[in-house]
Amino acid sequence: MDIRGRWAVVTGAASGIGRATAVRLAQAGAARVTLLDVNAAGLAESAALVAAAGAEAETGRLDVGDLPAVAAWLDRTLADGAPDILHNNAGVVSGPAAFPEMPLDRLRWIVDVNLTSLVLMTERVAQAMHPRGGGVIVNTVSTVALGPGFRDAMYAVTKAGVMMLTRCCASLKEEWGVRVAGVLPGLTDTPILHTTGRDRAADWMAPVLANNERCTPDDIAAAVIDLIADDGLAGGDWVAVRRENGAVTRQWGHDTPV
Repeated sequence: MDIRGRWAVVTGAASGIGRATAVRLAQAGAARVTLLDVNAAGLAESAALVAAAGAEAETGRLDVGDLPAVAAWLDRTLADGAPDILHNNAGVVSGPAAFPEMPLDRLRWIVDVNLTSLVLMTERVAQAMHPRGGGVIVNTVSTVALGPGFRDAMYAVTKAGVMMLTRCCASLKEEWGVRVAGVLPGLTDTPILHTTGRDRAADWMAPVLANNERCTPDDIAAAVIDLIADDGLAGGDWVAVRRENGAVTRQWGHDTPV
């Protein structure tokens, strides 16, 4: 998709990968970038960067863990049309106390933030894109969805669900003109690392931090832009982004609709 002149929506846009993607979208010529997050102060900072990069920046304080609020936002927004691009980026880690000691409300929260709200956004925005000729949806997954397991079980489970949703949407490219793709960040230097424990990285993260190079948010945002721009990609395709020996590496996955 040619990003120039397009309307893009980015969730989790107050910092990290969401902010970097929003700025890159503006730099690529997007006319309008809608920034969604629960962090109002961070949203304002992101909006200023997007505007400086040349796009109209609009913000909406939205807690994607509040499903009725997500549905209401979709009702209001899609009544006036559909975005051309959606980056479903918002996500959280479990934090203490993690599974199998996590209370019920916390279990519901991480599933709703990382998975249920993303399913809802994908479904409703795809429905709105369809009669307008289609669009592109990029879901932020994680390389933990490719691995043998992860200490934060609920984070891994929800991200595996996002991966499967992305792959199951492969046929939408041909059927609706809506291409759904996935970006799988490796370890990335974002504020989420400091929420695995109590105001710092959890102790169990120490070997992860010691044995993996950290991507920058812009490393991941660059891959998101490439996923959006390349209409030659099949629906359901994904790219994992890591840093190895100081260089960014990409691992591509291609799915065939069945």
